[in-house]
Amino acid sequence: FLAAATPCMAQAPVEPAATAPASKYSIQGTTLGELADNPQTKAIFEKYFPEVLHHPQFNEGLGLTLPEVVQYLPDVVTPPKMAAMDEELKALQ
Repeated sequence: FLAAATPCMAQAPVEPAATAPASKYSIQGTTLGELADNPQTKAIFEKYFPEVLHHPQFNEGLGLTLPEVVQYLPDVVTPPKMAAMDEELKALQ
């Protein structure tokens, strides 16, 4: 019974215009360099992670995302702070 229902469900039409637009920024998909280059995202970055933004080796990590930085600064880049920053980033249009 379920096998017969699955193809019908897979063919349901999807209307991208009816859904909310995907966020332009996120901690997973936006690099540190991209965050620092945009005044809006830089302000959010500064709010949550000034230690990262002003780190002496910051320029070496411009191509990294925040989840990739955790291994280097686990006491600074914490999951709760990343989640809070991600919410603010995703709210930007």
